[in-house]
Amino acid sequence: MHHLRTHPGRIVGPASLGVAATLVLTACSPSGPPGAERGASSSATAAPHGFVAGATEAPEPQLRLVVADTDGRVALHDLLTGESDALDAVPAPRHAATDGRFLVTSDGSGSTIVDGGSWTVDHGDHTHYYDASARVVGSLDTGGPLAVASSETVTTVAWPDAATAVALDRAALGQGEVRPTATVDGAGVLLPLGTSLVAGDAERDRVEVLAGDGRSTGVGADCADPSGGITTRVGAVVGCADGAVLVTEDPDGGDPVVETIAAPAGLPRATDFASRTGRPTVAALAGDTGYWLLNTRERTWEHVPTARPLVQVVAVDDADEHVVALDTDGRIVVWSDGQRHRVETGPLVTPAADATLQLDAQRAYLADPARSVVHEIDFADDVRLARSIDVPVRPDVLAEVGR
Repeated sequence: MHHLRTHPGRIVGPASLGVAATLVLTACSPSGPPGAERGASSSATAAPHGFVAGATEAPEPQLRLVVADTDGRVALHDLLTGESDALDAVPAPRHAATDGRFLVTSDGSGSTIVDGGSWTVDHGDHTHYYDASARVVGSLDTGGPLAVASSETVTTVAWPDAATAVALDRAALGQGEVRPTATVDGAGVLLPLGTSLVAGDAERDRVEVLAGDGRSTGVGADCADPSGGITTRVGAVVGCADGAVLVTEDPDGGDPVVETIAAPAGLPRATDFASRTGRPTVAALAGDTGYWLLNTRERTWEHVPTARPLVQVVAVDDADEHVVALDTDGRIVVWSDGQRHRVETGPLVTPAADATLQLDAQRAYLADPARSVVHEIDFADDVRLARSIDVPVRPDVLAEVGR
């Protein structure tokens, strides 16, 4: 039986510091740092407010698409300038995941981390946009399907099939170094939460709160068959056979608070969650019956039936309550106004299973590998196809970064 165990993560090969892309850095008046990145400077007290070593603070999101084909060729497309550049190649990817800055690909036996070079830090009452050089950072020796999540200080990578996960120093990643801070065996889900980690152990049917170095804190809850996780503005969510476990920070500085949110019975469970970064409401597929909405602020589930099965679904969680999905026929379907309004495109991709859907606050991006383009869709304007972007390599893998 695999239990949660901590040991140092092993890095395969040196971190690749070569930068194949030439990026335009946009300067602006610095206004406030992400706490995690502040540690990258030599002196937090001496550095200007908002300083991040090797990056420039920008006045708006520096949105880019990172694309890769199944041969491992990687390219970066700047959505603001329309320019594209090649990055170093990676081992032929079979799986991939992103946190909105870093793209992690896996060839099945190992995983490679690509820094997209742009990211957003949301502090609630203000937001920072950063721009740096994109590069292939380095590798880890575990492969297979994976999930990535990040806080300001930590990036976690979990491999559910291998039942292991690793926490990485995010500031070090930004400087081109893969520096594990904890490796947790038995965890198919691993999420950052403040100074803690939240782990889902499928063999023990449990969610546990761990210290930042992976040591057990003794805080946790039962969770049958934990699968899928996401961080929201409220806390860390781990999917369970009968609902989800939500872990939140104690505002008084005590142990994290662990709650169970039961889902309605008799419907397929949620196993993977997606939302616009940092929002409280997340979406998940409900088998071929439709999709789930989990509101982590209200601690409620809602099941929304659909006319056709979906392949992917993402909660935008904006004022109009947009939910964007890709169905099995290759259509983009958008719900809004509490699911009372629905619009859809015609078929855009075939087969839909090969496509990847990413979105930010204004646009959705749908990879179309067969045509070597990425479709940009204005989901708030009657799901209008704004443009189809030619990209330098076939977009078998797609990540939108900078959001």
